[in-house]
Amino acid sequence: MAGYGAKLRPAATAILSRARSTGKAITRFARPRSFSVPSDADAGAIRTVRNLIHFRHYYIVFLYIILLSSLIPRRHAAMLCLMATSKVAASYVALLKAFPNSPVLRFVDQRIVMVLFLMVIVVQMVITRAAKHLMISMAVGIPIVLAHAVFRARDDLAGEEAEPIADKKDVDLESQPE
Repeated sequence: MAGYGAKLRPAATAILSRARSTGKAITRFARPRSFSVPSDADAGAIRTVRNLIHFRHYYIVFLYIILLSSLIPRRHAAMLCLMATSKVAASYVALLKAFPNSPVLRFVDQRIVMVLFLMVIVVQMVITRAAKHLMISMAVGIPIVLAHAVFRARDDLAGEEAEPIADKKDVDLESQPE
């Protein structure tokens, strides 16, 4: 019969599911019960490295927003240069996603390209006399990022650290914990 309800096309459904997953990731990123003090320095170092790898995109966006907001009042040229460079970097990442098997894009490592973009941003900030804004925004943002990386615990442990293994000689590595 006639369908009076709205039907979503597959592309719209994919966009909605992506938006939902992004929203869930953002709420997991700053959930208050997910924060705890690490038990010792080694656990803190492991947690920091794991979180820096896992949340690196969020940290980059956070530092970008801090830098961009510090440039808004007086440094319009630096802000425009920063936005143009970020658009070129986003286009490169989009090309990598669109053509993952391209020999040209595969030849150049993504980390090298991002370091080059970072160097271009620093040079642009120096040329437009906004290096002071860059240094201040990094001095404010990096401690916040590191504090989040240190105190952010795993979700599956519900704010608790995993129990350390007492004697490593007697452990069967192939057995699963019950």
